[in-house]
Amino acid sequence: MSTVKPTPSPRRRNSDSSEETEPEAPSTIARKVSFADAFGFDLVSVKEFDTWEVPTTLPNDDLEDEVVPVEEFYLTPLFTLPTTQEELLQKVRAQKVWLESIEFLPGITCMKGSIRVLNVSFEKLVYVRMSLDNWLTYYDILAEYVPNSCDGETDQFFFKISLVPPYQRDGAKVEFCIRYETSAGIFWSNYNHHNYILMCHKKETALVEDTKLQEDADKQIKGCLKSTLNR
Repeated sequence: MSTVKPTPSPRRRNSDSSEETEPEAPSTIARKVSFADAFGFDLVSVKEFDTWEVPTTLPNDDLEDEVVPVEEFYLTPLFTLPTTQEELLQKVRAQKVWLESIEFLPGITCMKGSIRVLNVSFEKLVYVRMSLDNWLTYYDILAEYVPNSCDGETDQFFFKISLVPPYQRDGAKVEFCIRYETSAGIFWSNYNHHNYILMCHKKETALVEDTKLQEDADKQIKGCLKSTLNR
């Protein structure tokens, strides 16, 4: 008589079992690295290039020779100064202050001037009062004392006037006078009530270099056109 074996009942696995929580380790794949020299090739590939001839001068260097038209102005005085030291001393003794000399700097509208004053007191101040609009407005420029200029009777002071745009134009007029302040009083020098006047003029410049450069450029263009037509 045959015996029937009972079918084993399935077992429930706990969710906390280590068989479920521990992932299987991925299988590793072995990689093989080969180098080019193992197959008879070179490890380094070298390419040689011909050197280029780099110009030693920049293209802008040619512009240095080009003359750029720039407006230039200069100043001229409408007054005269004492021609001798004796004449100057007479003016200073009579007026206590007088314009001694002027100097115009080349290329710019700037004037340097020296003033001689009578030494009437130890403390003294000298101003140059200047106007550019017929005395509607004016500016006071403090003159500087020139060291070691005292000769026992007089002292010397120095000042500078510069004309800049928009006043730097043809026909502009600069008027000025001198104010001398001392403990003994205030004295003026205004060129016998006419004021010292400077006129601004525009300098005429001929652009010869620009014309020559343009002619050379035209010749080069014509030469290129001839070469193209001959082909």
